[in-house]
Amino acid sequence: MNLRHEPDEVLISKTEKLVREEREILTVILHRLKEINRRRLYSSMGYKSLFHCAVERFGYSEDQAYRRINAMKLIDDVPELEQKINEGALSLTHIGIAQTLFKQEAKLKTPLPLKIKQEVIEKMCGTSVRQAERIALSYSSAPLMTPDKIRAVSEDHIEIKLTVAKDVEAKLEKLKGFLAHQNPHLSLGELVEKLCDLGLQEWDPSNSAAPRKRRVKPHSKAQAKRQAYQKSQSACSHCGSHYALEVDHRTPRALGGSDKPKNLRVLCRSCNQRAAIEAFGQIKMDPFLRKRPRPHQRSRL
Repeated sequence: MNLRHEPDEVLISKTEKLVREEREILTVILHRLKEINRRRLYSSMGYKSLFHCAVERFGYSEDQAYRRINAMKLIDDVPELEQKINEGALSLTHIGIAQTLFKQEAKLKTPLPLKIKQEVIEKMCGTSVRQAERIALSYSSAPLMTPDKIRAVSEDHIEIKLTVAKDVEAKLEKLKGFLAHQNPHLSLGELVEKLCDLGLQEWDPSNSAAPRKRRVKPHSKAQAKRQAYQKSQSACSHCGSHYALEVDHRTPRALGGSDKPKNLRVLCRSCNQRAAIEAFGQIKMDPFLRKRPRPHQRSRL
């Protein structure tokens, strides 16, 4: 494209028009991502999450996908956010800062009411990123935690950056002390690897050697579920995800399905929800999908 000979006024006016259209397109994309998420369509395409679909199917970078999904979720809570984006008063970076605040307060069990969320958004309009961060901090009951970051540093190694509570440092040092005789120069990365191995041994539902609160009887429902996990190697049988795994009935019990092993499979929560949509229809499932999952909640479909 050669714009060298375009008159100044035309160059400015066309650029302004394109910028407005770009903002409008962004909100259209957010609504489309929201609908893809509502239908769990990414699961039917074999992706582990909407994030993976945005990166692998739509070609966004990880950061671009993360910001757009954050904005998509926040528009649900604060609908007037869409107008602020169209007006250019808020960027995806501002929205990410606000969403970090809202998520953290909810995690700390001090969720901000809608009125306060609207107030935060309004105050952030037209501000710089640093000003937006200061606004978020003024509403936070604790220092804002930065999102975890993982990047490759070699073919066989990654770098993990995360923020933890201060007392975690003392716990890590204590663990390193326990292992000092066998591993006198244990690095933090090596310690994390050992902790991962212990966690997998303890919590992997397919591990028959893992400690259990009660004995699992042969031919019981619990045994059938464990066999399903063993068969799937503790991964979703559809997309391969390890996140929020659930034992699903191929033919739902509500449609006459049994608890026999051949009718059981392991799915992640998203694939389980998509299977339920396909079995019962989107309209029937919408009320269940809108509910936020509680800890240890499992689908019974």
